[in-house]
Amino acid sequence: MLFSYVILCDFFPLYEFESDGCLPNTEKNSHSKRLLNNINKDSMSNLTINEDISSKFGLQQHNRPTISEIILTIWIYTLLCEGIRQLLSMEVPSMYRKLGAYFTIFWNKLDVLAIFLFFIAFILRFLPMSQCFCAARIILALDLSIWYIRGLEIFSAVKRLGPKLVMIGEMAQDLKFFMLMLTVFLLAFGVPTYSLIFGVQKFSWHIPRVILNVAYWQVFGELEVLDDIEKNYEISGYVVFILLIAYMTVASVLLINLLIAMFSHTLDRLHADTDCIWKFQRYSLVCHHLTRPSLPPPLIIFSHIYRLMIYVFSRIFKRKWFYTKNIERKNREKFKIIINEMLTKKIEAIEDALGNEVYLFSLKIDRKQIDYQNDFNEERVYSSQEIILNKVKTLERQIQVIQHRQDDMFQYLQCLMNGMKKIGGDDIEIPKQCSIDCLL
Repeated sequence: MLFSYVILCDFFPLYEFESDGCLPNTEKNSHSKRLLNNINKDSMSNLTINEDISSKFGLQQHNRPTISEIILTIWIYTLLCEGIRQLLSMEVPSMYRKLGAYFTIFWNKLDVLAIFLFFIAFILRFLPMSQCFCAARIILALDLSIWYIRGLEIFSAVKRLGPKLVMIGEMAQDLKFFMLMLTVFLLAFGVPTYSLIFGVQKFSWHIPRVILNVAYWQVFGELEVLDDIEKNYEISGYVVFILLIAYMTVASVLLINLLIAMFSHTLDRLHADTDCIWKFQRYSLVCHHLTRPSLPPPLIIFSHIYRLMIYVFSRIFKRKWFYTKNIERKNREKFKIIINEMLTKKIEAIEDALGNEVYLFSLKIDRKQIDYQNDFNEERVYSSQEIILNKVKTLERQIQVIQHRQDDMFQYLQCLMNGMKKIGGDDIEIPKQCSIDCLL
C-alpha cells in the first residue's frame, strides 16, 4: 500500500522539468480539440486551468525525496539485507551452489528482480533529465506489479488457495507453449493483412505493434479488420476476408479449445493431490519463516543488528553467553534439537507407548488373519462341492448338445438320400432310421 501511494500521489522530480515525457501528448492534444468542439469557452477555460494545475502538480520540484519515499527505500533496503542473509546462511559449500540453490525458489527470483528494479529506478530519479524521471516512473510501475504478484505467497498457508498457486504455475507452463503456437498464426495473419490493407509504408519500430494490434484482438472478438474491408470488393479485400475466416477458425475455435483442454487436464491431474500439495507448501512455508527473524520489515533491521552483535561477540570477543546464543540460533535454523536428559526420557516414553500400541495392533491383525484363514478353509470345502456340481451340469449340457447335433446329422443324411434318389432312381437301398436308432 505504501508503494502504491508513493507512485500515485507522492513521486515528484528533484529538478524542474517543463513537460512530462511519459504522458501521451498527441492524445492529450486530440482530446483537447474534441473538447473545444463540444463545450463552450467558459467551461473550456476552467478545464484548461484544472489540467494545468494537475500537470504542474505532477511536475512540482522537490529538493529531496518525500518522507514516504524515504520510508519505502528503507523498507526495500531491509528486504535486500534479508535476502543477502538468507543467501549467506545456506548450508552449501560454495557460493556458486548457494546462488543455484537460492534461485531454485520462484519467490526468491521475484524478490531479486523487484529489488533490482527498485534501485535502478531510485538511481535514475536523481539524474537531471526528464527522460530519466520518466524511465524511473515506468520501472517503478513494473516493480509495483511484481510486488503485488509476490504477495501471492501468503495464500500458500490457506488449504483451499495454496494448491491453486501450483495449478496456476502448471497452467502458466501450458500457456507458454500455447503462446508459441499462437505467435506463428498471429504473424501468418497479421503481416499479410497489414500489407494488403495499408500497402507499403516507411519502416518504423511501431509497425510490429500495429500488426499485433490487428491480429491479436481478433481472437477475443474485436473484428476491426471487417470495418476496413467491408466495402473493399477488390481482389485484396477478398484475400483478406479469406485470411480472416481461416485465422478465426484456427485461433478462436481450434487453439482456444486446445488451451482449455490443456488447462482441464492440468486441473484434473493436480486436483487429486491437493491435500499433499498443501501439506508440502505448509511445511516449506514453516521452514522458511522459522529461519527468518521474528520482526517484519522494516523493523527487521533490528533483528539483523542483534544477530550481528551476537556473531561479533561470539567470534571476536569469544563471550560464552553470546557463543551459546549463536549456536542455539544456528541449530534452530538447521532444525536440530539439543537433547538433554529430560527430553531423552520423554522420547523414550513416547517410543515405548508407540511400541506397545504397534505390538497390540499387530496382535489384533494376526488374530484377524487366523480367523480369516479358518473361514477361508471352510469355504474351500463348499466351493469344491460347487465345482463338482458345476462339472456335472456342464457334462449334461454337453450331452444335450451332442444329441442335438446327432439329430441334425440324421436330417442332413435324409436330405442327401432324397437327392440321390432323384438322381439315380428308386433302386437305392436305404437303411431304416429305426435300425440305426437301435444300433445307437
